[in-house]
Amino acid sequence: MGIALLIARLLLAVVFLVAGFGKLADLAGSRQAMRDFGVPAVLADSFGVLLPLAELVVAVTLIFPTIAWWGALGALVLLLVFVAGIGYNLARGRQPDCHCFGQIHSAPAGWSTLIRNFILAAIAGFIVWQGYS
Repeated sequence: MGIALLIARLLLAVVFLVAGFGKLADLAGSRQAMRDFGVPAVLADSFGVLLPLAELVVAVTLIFPTIAWWGALGALVLLLVFVAGIGYNLARGRQPDCHCFGQIHSAPAGWSTLIRNFILAAIAGFIVWQGYS
């Protein structure tokens, strides 16, 4: 089980590192994505900066075994928020630009985006489920 946990942690760490750095490279796009997803403008600017920083913190914590459980919990919370935001917009017939990986890759949020985030949330949940150690 140790190898599976290590692979899961490293996979999530890479995803969150790429997403965080990609968004930091295009903060204007991150802020706009927040607005497009329905975050009020007064909060979108702050969240557009805080989200990539949170993603980087999650990535770093996933790397270190002693704090990886906390990183997985943070990843799970973020991914569930993403799922809720994407699902809400899809239910309303909207497909805003996800800006998921910032300047590196951005496309309209769709069912594949929702499924990808569910899978990543399941991986984070697996790490959390394995327990704090």
